Amino acid sequence: MRLNRREFLKRTGAGAALITAGSGLVKSSAFAMNPTKFQAKSDVSFVGSSSTGTRRQMIIDVLAPWKDTVAAGIAGKTILIKPNMVYWGQGVSQDPTLALTHIDAVRGLIDFLRSISATVPIIIGDIPAVNPNIMTILTNAGYNVLTTEYTGISLVDLGDTAKFPAVNCNIWTPSLSTATLATVPVCSVYTNPQYYVISITRPKTHNCMTMTGVNKNILMGAPLLTTPSKVHNKSVDTKNFMHGQDGWSTGQNPGEIKCLAYNLYQLANVIYPTGAPALAVLDAWEGMEGDGPVSGTSVMQYCAVAGIDPLAVDRLSAKLMGFSDTAIDPMNKATPSYTDMRALMWISNAGFGNYDLSKINFKLGSLSELTPYVKQYKLHSNYTGVASYETNWTGGAPPTVLAASSVRDSRSLDPKPFLVAQIREEIRANEIAVHFSLPISDRISLGIVNMQGVEIRRLGSEFLTSGRYTIPWNRRDNAGARVPAGRYVIKLGFGSRSLCDPISLVD
Repeated sequence: MRLNRREFLKRTGAGAALITAGSGLVKSSAFAMNPTKFQAKSDVSFVGSSSTGTRRQMIIDVLAPWKDTVAAGIAGKTILIKPNMVYWGQGVSQDPTLALTHIDAVRGLIDFLRSISATVPIIIGDIPAVNPNIMTILTNAGYNVLTTEYTGISLVDLGDTAKFPAVNCNIWTPSLSTATLATVPVCSVYTNPQYYVISITRPKTHNCMTMTGVNKNILMGAPLLTTPSKVHNKSVDTKNFMHGQDGWSTGQNPGEIKCLAYNLYQLANVIYPTGAPALAVLDAWEGMEGDGPVSGTSVMQYCAVAGIDPLAVDRLSAKLMGFSDTAIDPMNKATPSYTDMRALMWISNAGFGNYDLSKINFKLGSLSELTPYVKQYKLHSNYTGVASYETNWTGGAPPTVLAASSVRDSRSLDPKPFLVAQIREEIRANEIAVHFSLPISDRISLGIVNMQGVEIRRLGSEFLTSGRYTIPWNRRDNAGARVPAGRYVIKLGFGSRSLCDPISLVD
């Protein structure tokens, strides 16, 4: 299905100004849209500094407007500070600390937290993508001194499942011919409401996602370094699976399905409803341009952004990095746009935040105060080849939506819906809530199918705007009769394809 630019931007939510009366978007009558965490506006704070100031004080200042909010949020909880540690060693830039969250940014964050509570427990940890020894990375980065500088601070390995049990999250493999569930084990702190999760990182260019900020810091930090149970019968660790389904190393392997954008969107649907991250801090004192996220070079900006909406914080990160505020489609290497970060658009469209400049309100600072700090970041060398990263990345331009194809660019893999899987082995309830999200507006159908492939109950079929939806099923068929115990399938249809979730009903 080929869409023109106007229609594509309309359906992805990137072209709000293009949507006018008569667009064909109608209010659903069968499906209830879930209330979003962020409604009309998302608050942020911005602070600009200079080389004569300090990064530590800058972080304290940008967090000042959030003191009451954080005080209420951390009561009775353990705080997890999630820095972006990446890895330490082979392949990083000459100064490996440039790839990591700077320790002085963390010091400023701890100073702020300790001004609220002297006793709330604080843990600092990560699960790096390559080197599994996070304690060595934290020590090499100097983080071990924080445990003596402050009280109640612990460095932890979030990959230690004895201390932090794994939670199995179900996402859909992004195959362009079939869609099956895969298990992604994530650290339980990201789904446990007893933890107050803070994402703190610097802005960096990225070889697969164009930009990495506070959202990717959480969504790629959560998966454990283990082998998923179902990845086309191949041994692929979880983080590699998130990048390329059949494995990933450079982002340029021929034959990969470059699905990171879609997988980040899916994982956000699993993690973000629990409230993580509760606070997002962008340390833009010094960013990384070029061959990020590990081998780029320094960009000095001397500013910071903070907020409880990670999408809003990353939207301002995109602006600070020089991405155009104009929605561009197809992607144009001559004019990098905030819409290049497809995963952020889709997560926002699903109701988890506002990746929309017009929906951002400044509690401290202003857009006019931020503008002088904008720098035009040099993007990753992958980005400067052709419209997709490299000639062997054969994905078409983003207007090809929901159509079969071969390999796709990870920035523009067609945005399929996310059907929240019923993970219980047996369902006894007389009413089952079916949840799904749409990253773009689309016509969908939702029904219950028996094991012979016959639809026994049509729950709805209509054109829906992007967002999160819920519809109950009362275990009755189209004739009103109660469905007997047995195996059935929840089938979400979109275009010519569908996501099918098997369920077992018992009396």
